[in-house]
Amino acid sequence: MNRSSVETQPSAAASRRSSYRTSGFAIVGCLLLTAAVALFLSERSTRAQAPAQAPKPAAAPAGNAKNGKQIFEAQGCFKCHGSEGQGRSQTAKESAVPQIAPTRLALPAFLRFVRSPTGQMPPYSSQQVSDSELTDLYAFLQSLAPSKVEFPSTANAQNGQRLYASYGCYECHGGEAQGSAQTGGSRLGPIQIPFASFVSYVRQPAGQMPPYTKKAVPDAELADIYAFLKSRPEAAPSKGIALLNQ
Repeated sequence: MNRSSVETQPSAAASRRSSYRTSGFAIVGCLLLTAAVALFLSERSTRAQAPAQAPKPAAAPAGNAKNGKQIFEAQGCFKCHGSEGQGRSQTAKESAVPQIAPTRLALPAFLRFVRSPTGQMPPYSSQQVSDSELTDLYAFLQSLAPSKVEFPSTANAQNGQRLYASYGCYECHGGEAQGSAQTGGSRLGPIQIPFASFVSYVRQPAGQMPPYTKKAVPDAELADIYAFLKSRPEAAPSKGIALLNQ
């Protein structure tokens, strides 16, 4: 074996090792590239399958609650739905009326309902009340958040009867709170609305009734009057309160 042959063998082995390393790097590189492509395709597929985010609904017009209250009264809505939109329970003489304040309807649905209502409510055309006015009315109804005024357990119906007379409530609503066709005063007894709604009505009444501030008539006195109204019989007797006949 000559020297040339010996020197050639290590050189060939080194060449093979280098070839193996190159092949290994190429394989690793291919695997990494394949994994990257697979990850890219997977993310792209996930984005394609994900549902598109729904656009946020446009905010409803704010409306003018103060003007809405005037429209509520001018259109006579309070006659059926109550001064606070609280509705009315069914009685022997009157059918039930749903509560409308605060309404659960969105503004567009509210507009459609007023134009084409169900039940006994009459439809209101755009000539009678415009969409802009209904938007104000809607704002008023939504502003009628439940009051935190609670009816005290110490309320005195007898004192409420005296206060009812001294404040002249009987002049419009009758001696037994039975209402009056002559004055147009609505029937109040036995009262059907919650105490908080009663207080709110006295503070900000509808129709021709004057408002009574908390300074003029404290909540405690209103509680006594409410207790008196609550104690009234379903069918009021023909005679009035004895105090009023003196």
